[in-house]
Amino acid sequence: MDVKINKVMKRFGKTTVLQDINLTIASGQCVALVGPSGSGKTTLLRLIAGLEKVSGGTIHFGERDVTKTVPSKRGVTMLFQRPLLFPHLTIGQNIRLGMRGDARQVSEWLDRVGLPGREADFVHQLSGGEQQRASLARALASQPNFLLLDEPFSSLDLPRRRELRTLIRRLTEQQGVTTLLVTHDREEAMAMADYVYVMQAGRIIEQGRPVALSETSPFFGDGLALDGTWYPLSAIELVLRPTNQTNERVTITKELIQYGVRFYEVERATGERLVIQTRGAFDEATTVYVVRKED
Repeated sequence: MDVKINKVMKRFGKTTVLQDINLTIASGQCVALVGPSGSGKTTLLRLIAGLEKVSGGTIHFGERDVTKTVPSKRGVTMLFQRPLLFPHLTIGQNIRLGMRGDARQVSEWLDRVGLPGREADFVHQLSGGEQQRASLARALASQPNFLLLDEPFSSLDLPRRRELRTLIRRLTEQQGVTTLLVTHDREEAMAMADYVYVMQAGRIIEQGRPVALSETSPFFGDGLALDGTWYPLSAIELVLRPTNQTNERVTITKELIQYGVRFYEVERATGERLVIQTRGAFDEATTVYVVRKED
C-alpha cells in the first residue's frame, strides 16, 4: 500500500508543531523519520495513525483519503517504545487479540520472532527484549497494511536492539508491509530504511537514501564541523598540527563515540596507527586540522 502525505500541518492552539509536510512511502518500503526530540516525528506518526487530527493537508493510503478516517478503519498497527502487552493475559492470548486468520497460527508467529513454546507464559516471565518480540508478533499477526514504529528499540540494550531491528526488517519484507520508522538513531535508520526524511522544528529539511544522505547531511551524516563548514568523514583527511614533518597526513579509518567523547582511529602513510580524541567539533584549540581529501 502506497502512503502519501500532502502539505500536512498540525497546530496545538496557537502553536504550529508541523508545517507543510510532504512525504511518500512506496508499497512495501521502509521509510525512516529522523530528527532530534521535539522535531515533530511522533506527532506526524500520530496523525498518520489517526490518533491526532490534522490541521491542514491530506493523508492518502493508496487511492483512499484517510485524513478524517478513524484509527480502527485505517488498517494501521503501531509498535511503541514499550511493549504494551496485557499483563493479565498469556503471550498467546495477547497475540490473538486482533489476529486475522486461524488462532492456531499463534505458535507459528512465536516461532518467527524467536519465542518458540512461550505461548502459555505471562508477560512478567519474559525479558524486555522478549516482550518486544511478542509485541512484534502481535502487530504482524494482525496483517496490517501499514506498520508504524515509534522508537521501538530505545529501551533495549545494543545487542538486542540490533537483533530486533534485523528481525523486523526481515519479516516486514517477507510480508510486503509498508513501514514507517521514527527514530533519532542514525544507525537504526541506516540499517532498516530504504529512504530517510530528516525533520527539524516541525519541517522536513532533508531527504534521500540513507547512504547518500550520510555523505551530504550535517543532520544525518557522520562528519566534522570546522569554521562553519561541515565535512563528511569519507571526504576528509586529518592533518596533525605541524611537527618536524609538516606535510604528514593521516586518514580516518574508524570512529567510536563513547560517553560523549569521539575517538578517531587514524593511520599514517608509514602504517603507524594512533587515536585522536576530541569532545565536540574541532577548532583551533585542538590538535587536528581538517582538509578536503585530494583526488
